[in-house]
Amino acid sequence: MLAELLRYFTLRCPPWARLLGMAQEHVAITYRHRRTAQAWTPHLDASKAAILEGAERCRERRRVLVLGAGDCRDVPLAELAARFDEVILTDVVLGPELRRLAKRSVGKIRAEVWDATGVLAELARGWRTLTPAQAEALFAKGDPGLPPGGEPDLIVSANCISQLGVVPMDRFPGADEDGKLQDRCGAIAARRHIQWLGARPGVRVLLGDRARLDLAADGRELKRERMPGMDGLRKPDRAWQWQLAPIPEWSAEFHRVHEVGAWIDGPRRR
Repeated sequence: MLAELLRYFTLRCPPWARLLGMAQEHVAITYRHRRTAQAWTPHLDASKAAILEGAERCRERRRVLVLGAGDCRDVPLAELAARFDEVILTDVVLGPELRRLAKRSVGKIRAEVWDATGVLAELARGWRTLTPAQAEALFAKGDPGLPPGGEPDLIVSANCISQLGVVPMDRFPGADEDGKLQDRCGAIAARRHIQWLGARPGVRVLLGDRARLDLAADGRELKRERMPGMDGLRKPDRAWQWQLAPIPEWSAEFHRVHEVGAWIDGPRRR
């Protein structure tokens, strides 16, 4: 617990990221991975392979941009740095390891705080006054604008799409009275993200959760939920399961497993 608290205060992020629970989520993911590293390895390896497949499709290799970089567990950072002139890693929270790595790269790798929804600062400003309907409307109009550094030859959305509208709404005033608010905001934010990503001219790699499963110890499927906002996508180019929280990490009764897809598109025709 003390180690988690210390890490919390080493993070670089805007004040709104702490208010909205993004910093706490970063710490939780860091320590869940440490407890379940072996179970996560196939998912992380599959994510890296999909990103490298996208890199092979690039006509030019000047710049790659990663959204939701986190601590780059699912990003083949060394391979991207060897292939591209510039690697830009973005997230709303930057950990100390990523910042040190970028500093040592002497300009080859950049780590940037950047909100892929474009609305989180405004959401935080209205935290106590916005109604649920107004919060949904914010996500619906979300537009982060041009990517930092300009349009990349490869853009990767790295396993963050299912969290864009969900995590910020976890403690939103009124969320307890409206049990579907997180799902609605999650779906709106995911669809807006897909639209924004589709407008980029380079190669696009979208890594995202498609469904959430609870599996009994013997493998029986106890529960399945579709992830909000992912229903309109075509069949993914790659698919696999992520053992997110094996027994007893989440529950003593079931494994929490996510079905993950990789959609690799582009570059757009000129």
